[in-house]
Parts: sequence; C-alpha cells; structure tokens
Amino acid sequence: MNISITKFVTGPIETNTYVISKGQEPALVVDPSSGCDAIVAFLKSKNLGVAAILLTHGHFDHLLGISEIAAFAPAAEVWAHPDEKPLLVSPQFNGSFLIGRAFSYTGPVRTLSEGPLSVGAYSLEVLAMPGHSPGGVAFVFRDGGETACISGDSLFAGSIGRSDFPGSNGDTLLRCIKEKLLVLPDDTVVYPGHGGRTTIGRERRLNPYLAE
Repeated sequence: MNISITKFVTGPIETNTYVISKGQEPALVVDPSSGCDAIVAFLKSKNLGVAAILLTHGHFDHLLGISEIAAFAPAAEVWAHPDEKPLLVSPQFNGSFLIGRAFSYTGPVRTLSEGPLSVGAYSLEVLAMPGHSPGGVAFVFRDGGETACISGDSLFAGSIGRSDFPGSNGDTLLRCIKEKLLVLPDDTVVYPGHGGRTTIGRERRLNPYLAE
C-alpha cells in the first residue's frame, strides 16, 4: 500500500493507536489514548503534521490522548460518529469513571457517516459498526489492490467486542461484523483496537464467535 499504518500501544488498558501516513502528507491519528509521547516523537522524526484525529468510538481508552495530539497539532480536527457524542462528553457513558478519572471531550467534532470519506490526503470508507457502542465505526483503506481495516473494538483476533456496556447490543454487533467486515477480501489486514492484527480470512475460519 502507498499508506503506512503504524501501531502504538497507549493508555491504561493497552489501546492500539494508529498513525496513518503517506509520504510527507499530514498524517491521520486513530484512537489516541493517554501517553502519546512516542507518537509525537514519531511524527516529529518523520516531519509529519496531523490532518485529523479519527475515533472509532467514544470509550475513554480511545479518547484520553486527544489533548496530547491537539497540543502537537492544534489544527487537527476530531472526527466521530454523531451517536458517540454522548459518550465523548460523559464520564459515566465513556467509562472513565471506572478508572477514577472523570474524562470528557467537549471540543468541536466533525461528523463521521457511513460511506466514502476524504480527509487530508487520504480516501477511505467509513463502516457504521454499532453494537459495542451506539456509533462505533470501522475505517477501510483500499490501495493498489490491497485492503486494510481499522476495526476499533468491533472485531479482534479470535474475538469480538464486548456488548455489556450502556448502549451496546451483541446481536447488532454480530450482524454488522458478518454483513460489513466478513464481506471484505480474505487478505484484508485487520488492525483492531486491542491486541495483534489479523486478517478477515483468518477470522472467518477460526473466530469462535463468528461460527455459524
């Protein structure tokens, strides 16, 4: 692919934060949790700005580092699905109260909706993936015959997202995974919100939660 996807493990519960880059174009940062020093150092080392901060969903562990990225790149806009906005502003809904930290993000938010998205130098597809949270999304990048999917907390290697949070729905999550992710090519590389990467083909064959 002409884009590079670089993973950083951040925050109190080891969230995967991804930096999407292409040459010297300003990068995309996906799901920054706290402790973004290595990310900022990486961006500086590559002489990269940040075009946008993209959120797969609004749980605290995917938000805590927004201010750190914004301090480095004040012009970077935050993008999220509108159904996640109640989570962004509420420690009760985003779960940050569980770690004794009442975190909220009340700054401006650009609206993600299902379908094609162009932001900065990047073209991608947004897939609406409710179930783990009301407005969860996945990001699909297609380039040179290759496909990559940043799945957030919907699909993991050998597992799927939890559905016991406020606003979660396990049946909806499974339906979205089967109808929107498993139809991607088998060699699609999946970059989940936690843990190691996988492929769509592997999850179709081996994921016990997706067995018919």
